[in-house]
Amino acid sequence: MGRGLRLLRGVVSTVPGALSLAVVLLALVVALAAPWLDLADPVAMGREVYKAPSAAHWFGTDNFGRDVFSRVIWGTRVALVVAIGSAVLSIVVGAIIGAIAGYFGGLVDAALSRLFDVFLLIPTFFLVLLIVALFGASLPMTMFAIALTTWPRSARIMRSQVLSLKSRVYVQAALASGASHRQVIVRHVIPNGIAPILTDGALLMGLAVLTEAGLSFLGLGDQNSVSWGRMIFEGQRQLRLAPWMSIAPGVAMLVLVASLNLLGDALNYAMNPQLRTRGGAPRRRGTAPPPADEPGEGHGAILRVDNLSLAYRVGRRQIVAVDGVSFSLSRGGSLGIVGESGCGKSSLGSALLQTVPNNADFLSGTVSIDGQTVLAGGRPIARQGRLRIDALRWTHIATIFQSAMNALNPVATVERQLVDAYRHHRRGASRAEARERAGAVFDLIGVPRSRLNAYPHELSGGMRQRAMIALSLMLEPKLIIADEPTTALDMLIQDQILGEIEELRRRLGLSLILVSHDMGAVSETCERVAVMYAGRIVESAPTSVIFSRPSHPYTRALIDALPDLTGARRKLASLPAVTDQATCLDACRFAPRCPHATDLCRTVSPPVVTLMDGHDAECHYAADFAPQPREELVR
Repeated sequence: MGRGLRLLRGVVSTVPGALSLAVVLLALVVALAAPWLDLADPVAMGREVYKAPSAAHWFGTDNFGRDVFSRVIWGTRVALVVAIGSAVLSIVVGAIIGAIAGYFGGLVDAALSRLFDVFLLIPTFFLVLLIVALFGASLPMTMFAIALTTWPRSARIMRSQVLSLKSRVYVQAALASGASHRQVIVRHVIPNGIAPILTDGALLMGLAVLTEAGLSFLGLGDQNSVSWGRMIFEGQRQLRLAPWMSIAPGVAMLVLVASLNLLGDALNYAMNPQLRTRGGAPRRRGTAPPPADEPGEGHGAILRVDNLSLAYRVGRRQIVAVDGVSFSLSRGGSLGIVGESGCGKSSLGSALLQTVPNNADFLSGTVSIDGQTVLAGGRPIARQGRLRIDALRWTHIATIFQSAMNALNPVATVERQLVDAYRHHRRGASRAEARERAGAVFDLIGVPRSRLNAYPHELSGGMRQRAMIALSLMLEPKLIIADEPTTALDMLIQDQILGEIEELRRRLGLSLILVSHDMGAVSETCERVAVMYAGRIVESAPTSVIFSRPSHPYTRALIDALPDLTGARRKLASLPAVTDQATCLDACRFAPRCPHATDLCRTVSPPVVTLMDGHDAECHYAADFAPQPREELVR
């Protein structure tokens, strides 16, 4: 019940979805209630022929004196019966056969896939026309013929879903627990793959309405029922004398089919959370021209960020993921950004690269990379119609993604992906030159060149992550953003990867931002640490200072949660569950979880307290939490 209500809310959350659902429901109600409505007999002939629309006959009368409005209503009943019946039959048959083909694979999949192809090669309408002409015209036969010609669509969709789903852990767990193949298919595979088929089902209904109308127009429809297609056929001969005879059923069919198509899009939107949150084609944001006072390339810090804010739109809500973040990174320096999941550190990395999803908006901020401003006042900098960040990605600033298997193209070799990236940014570079550069980078990271011809699935987790490092180094950037580069790797490989990143940074003179939730990894790799909480940098200091004199309770909690392999056994610290941050935006955001919070923390936003040694902490009691008294300056 709850899932159905969520689906309904998702459908009506957009204007096209709400309108299309209203039209379809209205048509369904009218069709069901037709026998009990005070309508004229749709087949009764009268003396009032060719009567124009009036209060007595809303859509006029036809050449036999029949009420056109009544016939349109009864035609709606026929259209929906055919649409629903053929779509349900097509989905059921297609889902079952497609699930079998995808689940068992091998010869079964090959044979059924060829069957799909045969049906899809034959024009649908002509096959329906042949079946109805051979076996007789009736509503059941029409529904059967339409379903017989459209089920391969549902089968192909379900097959592709099952190919992806059958390797999931929960499916393998069900088999390991003793479930039969039939139970796995019915209970685990089909329910998780049915969403796109239901979406396509709405489109099939529209196709069924048009197909039935086409058959009736040709005289192959059910002669005992009132059909829109038959009405259009009869009215085409009277277009000059009584155009309403064709216009009324034509408009009704247009509205219903368009509504079914829009309803399919709305169902897809409601069932696909990625569409709801990231939504649609890339949108162009408002841009600004380059400022006149920027220092230019090669001057100042490699990265400057001032008051950067980023928010996501989720339905009617706005979630601020990065809120007023400011920091700078010196050339050749390394900065670790740490915090628990959801604190905004990955969103910060995406904001710096301007690779944020469509539902994200820059609220404010200025970002400069290597002396060139790429964001000013929350607006991307553009010159001659091109975003400046486009020219800086990979050549000046590059990223190491946290999931190499998802970031690498599974159907292309590693070499091809490296070569394509190089030639995309180095116009005019030959393929041989790009291949040599790829080999040189593999030599640099200590991977044999023979592995360049491997596909991502042929590499181990550590090797794939090294390939991602190679991709980031192809264009010799000056700044690398490593976003959780050791996720899902075992401890030994994590240590190797981090060591290699640090060695490359020192050897090549790179600047590094390491985004991680692992305080231990950051302590070994970075010179400075910025601690994020609820979209804010709550403490920033040199690494040695952060670990020896943490001045924010959240930083202390993160450090206390680190296991110590050499000291005495102790119970690791933990924090209470996260509360709604929206309730404490005007106070200290950590106050609901802080064991030291006072009434001041719960009512007043904390200032940024500057301590010694380049140490900043956003806490009312930062100086008190420092182990030694500090000379402070509150700005």
